[in-house]
Amino acid sequence: MIPLSALGGSRPPGPDASGDSAGGAASAGAPGSAPAAPAASEAAPQAEKGPTPEQPPETSADDAVAEVGKKEGLDPLMPIVIPNQGEDSRPVPKQVQCLENGTDLFKMFEVDMNKFDASQTRKAYHKMATFVHPDKLGREPTDADRARFTKLKQAYTVLMDEQLRAVYRQHCFGIAGTGGCPPQGHEAALSKALEMARELRKMGEERALVLYKAAEVGWSEVQKDQDGRATRGDGRKLAHKFNIFQDISSEEDDGELDKERRGLSVEQILERSPKYADKFLDKVKPLLVEPKVSKSAAGGAFTMLEEPKLMDLLNESSKTVQRHVRRCRTSLKQMNWAMTSLLAHKDSPWRGLEVKGSLAEHGCVKLLELMKSGMAVGKFSEVHEEEFAKLVDNLHRLYMDIFERRGQELLKAAIQAELNVIYLLPESGGRLPDGSRVLLQDLVARADLNGKAGKIASWDFALQRYTVEIEKEEKKKETEAPANPDMFGLGDVEEDEEDDTEKNQIELAVPKKLMVLPKNVLVDLNTPKKSLDSLVKDWNVWRKRPRSVSATQDAEAVAAALGPPLESMANFLQDAAQAVATGSATGRDGAELIADDTWQALSNARNLAAKLLGEEPQEPPKAPPLNEPAPALVPFESETVSQALKEAAEVAQASIELNKDKKEKKRSRSRKRRRKRSSSSSSSGKKKRKK
Repeated sequence: MIPLSALGGSRPPGPDASGDSAGGAASAGAPGSAPAAPAASEAAPQAEKGPTPEQPPETSADDAVAEVGKKEGLDPLMPIVIPNQGEDSRPVPKQVQCLENGTDLFKMFEVDMNKFDASQTRKAYHKMATFVHPDKLGREPTDADRARFTKLKQAYTVLMDEQLRAVYRQHCFGIAGTGGCPPQGHEAALSKALEMARELRKMGEERALVLYKAAEVGWSEVQKDQDGRATRGDGRKLAHKFNIFQDISSEEDDGELDKERRGLSVEQILERSPKYADKFLDKVKPLLVEPKVSKSAAGGAFTMLEEPKLMDLLNESSKTVQRHVRRCRTSLKQMNWAMTSLLAHKDSPWRGLEVKGSLAEHGCVKLLELMKSGMAVGKFSEVHEEEFAKLVDNLHRLYMDIFERRGQELLKAAIQAELNVIYLLPESGGRLPDGSRVLLQDLVARADLNGKAGKIASWDFALQRYTVEIEKEEKKKETEAPANPDMFGLGDVEEDEEDDTEKNQIELAVPKKLMVLPKNVLVDLNTPKKSLDSLVKDWNVWRKRPRSVSATQDAEAVAAALGPPLESMANFLQDAAQAVATGSATGRDGAELIADDTWQALSNARNLAAKLLGEEPQEPPKAPPLNEPAPALVPFESETVSQALKEAAEVAQASIELNKDKKEKKRSRSRKRRRKRSSSSSSSGKKKRKK
């Protein structure tokens, strides 16, 4: 969103200046003043003819249309008329003819007015700006060129502001019902939106005066207690504590971040952490490589200046600094959130960086608040320079740490890539690891399963077969209109039910698991291919980033020492990725052909990565065996130990036999007692009967 205060108008005067000096353009749309300027179509003849020498131009609001060709700085919030150059006029490109033929703004930028897309509008603006920007024409711009570019900025400003866009849409297309309005067309709607924009700009200038006064003399607030008595104490507010420029020079950009965070597990956050680190490195790079902050060195590196010219940078390009700091704040928020979520995770890449990240984020927020006052008044103080220097120092330290850790992670990923690929090749000399993705082929009994994908669940040593878990195919819902709309498609519903029963029977026939021979599985190399391509891309992006070199180091020596190894690593990974891609496209025979090249490229990458990490290169372990390994035998050091173990085993066996004998004796005694009890009870019953 373009701030309205940056589109024209005079700079806010000092506290002693009168309100009339705030800019005539802003006062044109102020409430209680003269009526707003007419639409561009009505004022076109006046702008083309211009004032006559005998009659000086009037300064009323009716003639407030910008006189193109006679005024260098055009105000985008005023109605603009593109002059006609006559026979000397140049043809207008087709891409920007919509600026002159009365096309509505939504069609001009090719966006949907019901579902507005800011990114699409921004792309369309930059695309049209290439045809009308005075610096990109390749020739001396004419008055028509300047007016055409100002009109493009005007349309972009109206469409990107939420309030102005709502006013334009309401008056252009109308609103039905009570309290609505009829459609008035593009010109009238644009005039209404510009009138409201001028009012908003005047409000912004008045706020700038208030903030300037607060910065100079302070602002005291009278606080009262419950009884209405004034309390003592200094209630003075400093300039950076005023939050009245929130809608003008700041924006909240946490909506997309909240959407992305919602529902992420710890493992997903860990997987996305490298992306957050790369985003931070990209956002902070323009601020660190600024010529007033650092100087370039050999090999694309940079060295921080001992005394950076931060005050000059703030005065010359404060908007650019604000934009870079805001982007750094957004990336730091995302990264600090990931750090907090992964505090208890053992594989967190952020260990030890939590404090530095928090300091940098706090510095960004504080500097953005302070810059509001300086940008409003047009003057920065030593406080701004001091906070800016602290922020640059914290960002530089965090940049160096994350740069080094990101490189170490990529080197470890290059070592791990060998283990993820070599076991899938035919010449590995073993079976496929569990979890490998395969495709079923050459099945005779179940030919319908050929071509289906699955994952290796286990390996049966006795049967020499894989257990494959077959993946389920996602169902696609087909929505078709009924063939007989008069009868509500009842006959079609019955036919669909029959088709569904047949499909369900076929789906039930597909087993969840299947045991197959090794010749019936084909390794799917698409997964390692994608991981290698991603690794190659990340490595090339990382090694091309500027490296921070201190003033005491020799930048040329560092570049000469690190340049060739980093380039060799990129070549090794690229060769491995190309070989795996060839094997994935050619099937089993192609995988056998590229096995040697892939193994050689990955082994070279592993050895070089271990050397760069300062470790000893180690050969990868052998592939999982096809036959069940024999139980390991533990040798004894001396005969005394073996003799003692034998005696202990004999004693244990003897104790087991004794326990068995005792249990048998107990069972026999209990049986005799039961027999005696049963015989005695039967005899006593007979005696009672005789009596």
